[in-house]
Amino acid sequence: MNKEEILEKSRNDNKNNDPFYLETRVKGMKYGRIAAIIFCLALFAIDYIILDKMNFGYYSIFTASFAADYLYRWKKTDNKDDLYAGALMALATVVSGVHHFVHI
Repeated sequence: MNKEEILEKSRNDNKNNDPFYLETRVKGMKYGRIAAIIFCLALFAIDYIILDKMNFGYYSIFTASFAADYLYRWKKTDNKDDLYAGALMALATVVSGVHHFVHI
């Protein structure tokens, strides 16, 4: 193997481990999550104001997002606070999801 082939192989092997790529991907996911949460809460508020109905399906999406985040962080860091917050958000997701389907 010559120098160019080694460099090309190294680039291909490490293309998904580029710190800039990983950082921008994480930031993009955070902004996407924030936008989704704002959208869900806006739909929840619009349904409440216009239809005089509380649609807990939107709220369950909101809480599921936080539950997944907290539980993932707990799994990676073993931080008990993240476990408790994730479990609480998961419970809120289940309760709001059940409430949504019971009151359709």
